[in-house]
Amino acid sequence: MRVSSPIGELPFEPTALRVRGGRVEVEGVMGAWPAHVVVEPADLPSLLRLVRRPAIAAAAALSLAALALRFRHGR
Repeated sequence: MRVSSPIGELPFEPTALRVRGGRVEVEGVMGAWPAHVVVEPADLPSLLRLVRRPAIAAAAALSLAALALRFRHGR
């Protein structure tokens, strides 16, 4: 992973992933510095907005594929 910042692009190397107290925590190293990312329940609406359209498109594609397979095997 890479993180863009005012000082340039830095590699981010995750070292731990935990769920604590209803939060997702990612620990890692960004360049030479330790980094800690916390995703809390209050962040979910904004994250869901990011994935909503791709998720809808994927669900529609899977539904169409399932229908096509059903009709193909039904004949």
